[in-house]
Parts: sequence; structure tokens; C-alpha cells
Amino acid sequence: MADIVFRSLFPSIQKHFISTSAAFYSSSASVSRPFAVEYLMNSCGLPLKSAIAASNKILLDEKNLKKADSVLDLLKSRGFSSTQIAKLIGKRPALLHCKVEGNLKPKINFLVENGFKGTLLPQLIVRNPRILLRALDSHIKPSVEFLKGFIDNEVKFIAAIGRASWLINFDWKGTGKPNIEYLISVGMPISNISKFIVLQPRSLLQKPDRMIYAVECVKKMGIEPCTPMFVHSLRAMLSMSETTWKKKFEVLKSLGWSENQIVFAFKRNPFCLACSEEKLRRNTDFYLNTMKLDLDTIISYPNLLVFGIDQRLRPRYNVIKVLQSNNLLEGKKKIVWLFTLSEKDFRDNYVLKHVDEVPELLQIYDVTGKKKRKVM
Repeated sequence: MADIVFRSLFPSIQKHFISTSAAFYSSSASVSRPFAVEYLMNSCGLPLKSAIAASNKILLDEKNLKKADSVLDLLKSRGFSSTQIAKLIGKRPALLHCKVEGNLKPKINFLVENGFKGTLLPQLIVRNPRILLRALDSHIKPSVEFLKGFIDNEVKFIAAIGRASWLINFDWKGTGKPNIEYLISVGMPISNISKFIVLQPRSLLQKPDRMIYAVECVKKMGIEPCTPMFVHSLRAMLSMSETTWKKKFEVLKSLGWSENQIVFAFKRNPFCLACSEEKLRRNTDFYLNTMKLDLDTIISYPNLLVFGIDQRLRPRYNVIKVLQSNNLLEGKKKIVWLFTLSEKDFRDNYVLKHVDEVPELLQIYDVTGKKKRKVM
């Protein structure tokens, strides 16, 4: 009986299997495009998975590869390595359809003329392939000329683009230009605007009313736009929302700070208020209750709020206690000053220097710091 039932169902099962298999192979063929995958792997260096993904974004005709080959020849002639070409085409396979003479070459020549020579060119393009897909005359040139109007030093210009490659293909007329014009109107010198662009260009993309609010807050604290500290203060202000800014004030007030003391510390190191609320609490607690420092000392050294407890403060504190107990701290230097030293200086002068007298010192320092520190 069961055999009869199976024989009656077999034709429908077979038909379903055949139709499903046909759909599968049809789908695979449309997804993989065998010739395109082969070209992307053999000529562009993409791994199989990336080649299959890229093949869906570009049509490659095996009878006409002149354009694609010329793009690859151009990249190789400009110093792109095989790895860089693979990354670039993997990100933007559409580049293989671009004309070399009337499109890619003029853009590349323009970038080279503006400082991106040697290895800098492929590094920039691989990081941000969209540059080559933007129009030279309406996007790339205006952006570069706008930026160079404020950054007249090529080294700083390259550094700014290295930090934020999107600067080259960004439309500055929308938000950036009005903000810069406003900063100039309140007395910020071009040299400071240049520094601002190099250090934190995204801050210039704030909405104009947000920029105005931040500038007014910084000015009310007595920091003038013409001073170098104004750049850092404004950067710190723009790194957080108005609500977060007010919360930081409330946290420090709850820890015993007055508003004048907060402003004083901010003027000495604006980024002390860029720390999280939790970090402000933990660091203050460590200094007051573990190290037994007074609040005035913390206010005088606002850098202390920025340091990490596990990576810097506790390991150094443990070393200092051992040195004190062995009468190995020379002179009358303030203990707090030792926390501001670079990692290399502290390790060389206060750890390695005394390992003969106190062999366990290095172990105390490394184990407590969990070896997470970087030599600066």
C-alpha cells in the first residue's frame, strides 16, 4: 500500500525537485556572473566572495574590456599595489566603467598637483573611493580651493585630509562656509580656523545656531576668539550636547566644585569636561579618598580628570608608595606632577631607574597596569 502511495506521489515530487533546482541554478548564475567573477579575481585581485558581490554591481563584457583594463593600468602606473587595487575595486567596482582620459586621469593629476604624491595618493583613494566618482570642476576643485584658502601650509593640508578624507568631496557651501564666516566675524583669526579644520573638521558641520551657542558660552567663560585656547575650548564644547554640558557642571558641583572652579579648570584644559560623568566621579573619588589629595590640587591640575585610573593612575600611585617607603623619591616635587609625565619618562625615571634597589618594582607597575599602557 505504502509503495502504491509513493509511486503516485513520485511524479509531483520529481517535478517540484526539478523546478526548485532550475530556480537555484538560475539564481546562482545571475548572482555570480562567471566571466565577471573571473575577471575581478584574476585582473583585480579580489577574493572569490568579494568578486561575487562586486559582479552584481557591474556589467563586464568579455568582448570589450578596454575601459576596465585601462583603469587598472592607470592605477598601477600611479603606484597602487595589488592589494590596494583589490580593496578599491571591491569598494567601488563602478570605477572600472570610468573613462580614463576624460575622467579619472584629470582628477588624479589634480590630487597629485595638490600634494598627494607617491604613497599618499593610493592611501587617500582607497580610504575614500568616492573622490574619484565626484565631479572635478563642481566638487573636488571647489573643496580643495576652499580649504586651501584657510590652510596655506601643504603639510597641514595633507594632515587635515588624512584625518578626514571626506573634506575633499564635501560641499562646503551648505554648512561649513556659513560657520567659518561666523567664526571670522566674531574675531577668530585665520590661523585658528586653520587649526580648527586640521584638528576637528566635523565640528564645522554643526548647525549654525549650535555653533553660535557654543561660541557665546566659551566667550562668557572669558576665553577670547583671538586666543589659541579658544580653538580647544570650542572643540570641547561642540563635542557634547547642551544637555550633556549642563550635566557635567552638575556632576562636578555635586562633588564640591563651585562654578568658578569649574570654569577655571576648563580654561586650563577644556577637555577635562569632555570626560564621561562616570569618569569625573571615579577620578575625583580616587584623588580625594585614595591619594588623599585636596580639591584645590585637582582644580589646579585638570589633566588629572582625563587620565585613566587602571592604565595610569593606580599603577603610578603604587610605584610612588613603594619609592616613598624606601626613601627613593628625590627632591621635593609634588607627587601629583608625576602623574602628568609621559609613559616613557615615568617608566625610565621612576621604575627602571630603581629596579636594582627594589626588584619587585617593575612587576608592581606592569601587573597593576595590566600592560595596557602605550609608550608615548
